[in-house]
Amino acid sequence: MRRRWPLLLLLCLLLTGCSTAASGGRLIPAAEGAGTYSGALHPFLAGYGIEEVEDSLYAEVSRGNTAACFDVQAIPAMARGIGRYWYPHVSATVVLAVDRTRTDAVITGWNSLRESGAPVGVSTTSIIRNMLVMGALAYGLDRKEPAKQDALEFLEYLYQHGGFEIEGSDAPVLLCLDYEAAAWNRQGGAYEIIVPEEGTLSYRLGLLSEVPLTLEPGLDEALLAAGLPLSSGERPEGFPEEYGSARTLGEKDYDWFLEVAGDSSRDLRRQVFHTRLYTTADLREHILSALLITAAILLWKGTVSHRMVRRDIRLVVDLLGWLMVGWLLLRLFKYQLAPDGLPSRMCWYGYYLFQLALPVALLYLATILDRAEGERTLVRPLWPPLVCYVLSVLLVLTNDVHQLVFRFAPEGNWASDYRYGPGYWIIMAGFLLFLAAAVWKLFRKGRRSASRRGRVVSLLFCAGLVVYLAAYVKRVPLAWESDFTVNICILSALFFEATLHARLVPVNLQYQRLFASAPISLTLLDESGRTVLASRGVRPVSHSVWKRLRMDMEQPLLRDSNTQFHAVPIHGGMAVWQEDLSQLNRLRREIQDVQVRLEAANALLREEGEVKKRLLTAETKRRLFEQLDRDMERRVASLARLIKTLPSADHPRGLTAYITLCLCHIKRSCNLFFLARQGEPLQGEELSVYLDELAELARYAGLQMLIRCGQSGALEIRRAALCYDFGFETISWALREEASPLMGYLEPEGDRLVFRFLPGRDPGQWHFSEELLSAVARQGGQILCKDLDDAVGIYMTLPLGGEVYG
Repeated sequence: MRRRWPLLLLLCLLLTGCSTAASGGRLIPAAEGAGTYSGALHPFLAGYGIEEVEDSLYAEVSRGNTAACFDVQAIPAMARGIGRYWYPHVSATVVLAVDRTRTDAVITGWNSLRESGAPVGVSTTSIIRNMLVMGALAYGLDRKEPAKQDALEFLEYLYQHGGFEIEGSDAPVLLCLDYEAAAWNRQGGAYEIIVPEEGTLSYRLGLLSEVPLTLEPGLDEALLAAGLPLSSGERPEGFPEEYGSARTLGEKDYDWFLEVAGDSSRDLRRQVFHTRLYTTADLREHILSALLITAAILLWKGTVSHRMVRRDIRLVVDLLGWLMVGWLLLRLFKYQLAPDGLPSRMCWYGYYLFQLALPVALLYLATILDRAEGERTLVRPLWPPLVCYVLSVLLVLTNDVHQLVFRFAPEGNWASDYRYGPGYWIIMAGFLLFLAAAVWKLFRKGRRSASRRGRVVSLLFCAGLVVYLAAYVKRVPLAWESDFTVNICILSALFFEATLHARLVPVNLQYQRLFASAPISLTLLDESGRTVLASRGVRPVSHSVWKRLRMDMEQPLLRDSNTQFHAVPIHGGMAVWQEDLSQLNRLRREIQDVQVRLEAANALLREEGEVKKRLLTAETKRRLFEQLDRDMERRVASLARLIKTLPSADHPRGLTAYITLCLCHIKRSCNLFFLARQGEPLQGEELSVYLDELAELARYAGLQMLIRCGQSGALEIRRAALCYDFGFETISWALREEASPLMGYLEPEGDRLVFRFLPGRDPGQWHFSEELLSAVARQGGQILCKDLDDAVGIYMTLPLGGEVYG
């Protein structure tokens, strides 16, 4: 695949001149281990405050924040349009940190780890850290063609023989970054820092931003004082002297790095530790599985609701479906938060809002099956489960206060290192009690069902739900490493679907098929005016129409000019059919259609006129910009040649000032070009500012000069542009000939405008561009050299005529 990031990077650099440095913002240490770097950098980034990451790296940068991250994160992000500026400062090399107080094994590189037998660990479970280590290991094992599979097989061998673990900070050999190992030694550690002789990778840690950044001087010294090696190669004390086997990633290396290091967390779990074989293994799979199951449950809920005849049962089924969907969406939202923060823990507690509501809703469904729809005596027998549900949820949500449900250290890894308290067992006992009561009611009321196989399948799913829940609580590996939320929702949906097929919950599709094929627009309404069954395509009967029909069913009711209602009473409600009167109004509608078509034709003609007007406007703009391109082509080409000669110039400062002078001239010429097209005059004071700006830049280039403008009031824009171009070309000649000092004076004399220059030396063969000479001649002016007593002056005259404003 052709890489796009170099092109995007070039575009960002070209646009730098049109951007301004941000003054104020947020500095986000997005990469793990960037805290020390951000702390050392912060005093040199004025107006920025360090804040904890709240979202992904890409989301933070897209919001305008500045993120501290590695180059393997920044460069691919910029290639995809996220972030425009990348400032690398720190070098981070993957090394082997050997604790010599715990092992004396001879370790020189990756392959020596096979023979040493010493346990090896990575000090964190961070995704980016796994990618950094995986990329360095793959490169070290095969420099020419790094392969992910080679690295995975190497780690699998260590895991099976010498021992390898993630988050193994207690291992005698750690795979880490060189500045981390150096920091451990400064804190009293005895780690030998080894750069693998087979090869490793050096990454760059820096800032990714949407806006250009301005850093105060002295940053390199501050980073070295903080114990961080610079991206230029300079390192503080405590680092290895030889880094010859380390390779810094170049522009062409990021593609193979992402191919090798991508999905590292998933591959480590499945191919190295042989876990998560039958469930999701990383964040992407977690999110995709949740979205897939959510869509499946919504589809299933729609099909179940379509099969229900009773409205109250449909509402309960919808509630069950939305409880599962809400649980999955809350789980999906939790994965977007920082895993060790309070919001993530509150989302974990929020799971029980949905989990504990499922058996209560199922119990309510089992209770209303043998009662008439709308009977309100069900409130009393259901208040104990509702009270228990509310108390259980409150007990879980306030767990941080009492820790009766879950017991853990809030400052530790509470997401996995927690124990169940007595409150949890009480809640689960109530949960299972309500589930057992609901299942008992369903089977007792459906004991006459002829589908015995369906009842057995329902019991199997229910038993599987209970067994899975018990295995998860006991942390059986197969259950503990699976996705609890997804599996509970799947088993619950399968259990309920089995109850439908076993006819434990009444469904009847025959009435719906009958009404779907009925040739008349028939609707059955209950005693409250709610629709029970309706023919396909029939218009719904509103509550107001139902009231009017109930008052007098003998007389038909005219709903509108095309529909007439007829009603007859039936048991439990009424039957309503709708008579179509549209044929009687066919001729009127045809006339109206012709009128509508004529109006549409008129609107089309108006739209055509508008389109032509817009096209003409666009063509005028195109011609305008083409003319501007032609006027600027020679100046831009000359500027490009000057920029190319800048690196080899003898006096780069003067050439830089002249380039700046040319840029100023191009900018002001563009401004005068557009003012000329608008037909607006230019005030003499503003022209004086433009000329003073050229003089100021010329002084930076080494030319001593002064320009005075005696023109007051408004000046015709074309004459003002000629004066400005004349001043620029004169200054350019004076810079080339070193004709310093240079005096200039612009003033009106009678009916002419005169612009004089007196250089500090004989101009010799004075030369102006053909474009300027032609433009002056077209305006009726001329450019002349005039011999004075002891010098030669040059001046331009232009007729003022009747075009002077003000």
